[in-house]
Amino acid sequence: MADLRGLVEEMASALAGSAVTVLQGRHRPRGGSSLHTFDAAGRSAYANTGFAVHDLLRRMDEVLRPDGEDRTLVVELVRDGTGRAELRYTFDLPTVAPVRLVLDPHYRHPHHPTSPMPAPPGIAVRDRPTDPQVLATIRSLVAEFADAYEHRTGSAPELGAGHSEEDIHAAEAAMGLRLPEDLRALYRTVSHDDEYGLLGAGSLLRLASVVETYLAGGPGAVEPDDLFAVFPVVYEAYPPGRVRRVSRSDWWVEVGTDWGGNYCMVDLDPASHGTPGQIIQYGRDFHGPVGYVAESVTAALRDAIGSLRDDDASRQASVHPRYSHSERVGERRVADVVAGLDVQELYLNDGDVLDLAELAPLRHLRNVSVNRAARVTAAVPSSVPVEWLSIDAAEIDLAPLGAHPTLWGLRLATRQPISIGSLAGLPALSHLDLSGAEVSDLHRLAELTGLRVLELDLAQWRGLRERGWLPAGLAAAALNGFARLEDADQWADWLRGAAEQR
Repeated sequence: MADLRGLVEEMASALAGSAVTVLQGRHRPRGGSSLHTFDAAGRSAYANTGFAVHDLLRRMDEVLRPDGEDRTLVVELVRDGTGRAELRYTFDLPTVAPVRLVLDPHYRHPHHPTSPMPAPPGIAVRDRPTDPQVLATIRSLVAEFADAYEHRTGSAPELGAGHSEEDIHAAEAAMGLRLPEDLRALYRTVSHDDEYGLLGAGSLLRLASVVETYLAGGPGAVEPDDLFAVFPVVYEAYPPGRVRRVSRSDWWVEVGTDWGGNYCMVDLDPASHGTPGQIIQYGRDFHGPVGYVAESVTAALRDAIGSLRDDDASRQASVHPRYSHSERVGERRVADVVAGLDVQELYLNDGDVLDLAELAPLRHLRNVSVNRAARVTAAVPSSVPVEWLSIDAAEIDLAPLGAHPTLWGLRLATRQPISIGSLAGLPALSHLDLSGAEVSDLHRLAELTGLRVLELDLAQWRGLRERGWLPAGLAAAALNGFARLEDADQWADWLRGAAEQR
């Protein structure tokens, strides 16, 4: 086994010649590693070490990790002026630079539901065979698909023999739900679709993979919900009213993939204008809302056949309206920038004087990010359903926010001191990041009774602790900016202790 002192010296040598004084890293077996480097003043500093330090961090993990310990290893290496280095480490912090702490693992942001979710009608597993009329329709369509595929490519698709009713019922029993009749019929007819696009949006997964994927990480899990996600707002899929505005659902069942990071699901619990069993997509190419594909497996199969029979080109998937817009504002008014837009996400960059009252025409706007502005008046109209507002400006006038009814997330960065007294009037405010701002009345955080997630820098957190101003009911907290590992450990211990006393 490697010698720890030797590993520390190797890491210090790897940083020689750079301005790096403090290195902080995290490592988890099979989970990878991350590194952050700082100079003596706590500013980010660069060291051209390639993968060498990541490998050293992995080797340190092998030395330091006790048997049975599965938490993240967090380390801090500090170099002095003589080239010597000191190492500190802990398994008690989940992240570093920034440090993010979850105190209530059950809390979720709005539209981020946890499992179990209420079951929609007709979802229960039933020992009833597939509807014979639906089965006949799907078998006919699969035959049409195979014929069109062979005509277009010159070779017949290998779709495999269908599954028995017993196979499908066993899969449903394992998942605790009944699949749509046309999906059952499709699996009665074929067993795989490796490259052929029966559903258009992706290749059909094998039945065993459907079960395995559905149960992995919890029913219906699309991806882990993160309270500190870069994009925490859930956007509405197009066309509106067909897919529920949720980040995940127990009743989304993955049935296909394009093998390029995108996935196809049947939606068993649609919104009011949707259809049970409709096809939706998510993945690498879906940074905003999920993509709506078709009202059913049957419709998707018909579309796939039509695409194969189109001699000019494959039919294009329906084009969804643009949900996001980014623009440099300069000296223009906000009203001129947003004229003619109808988006859910808006970035206003490098503006002079911005009045957010001029966002009034954007009746579907959910997320606004103002970056590098001179002065911002935060008068978001109550008729605009903004949920997340991020403002980076030299001056910010918060008072006009008033009692905006839907705003639950607010991130502020300023060069002039701000007062947060007016934020007590925001009925939905639950996530607040003040780590980039100088706040003149930080004690008023205690008045924000609905606050669940708070992000501050080390000096701000120390001010709260010294004066006993910690808001009640925090579910998560972030220590942003530079902090030494010892300070981060003490901060986390304080918050955990406060949470236990509630």
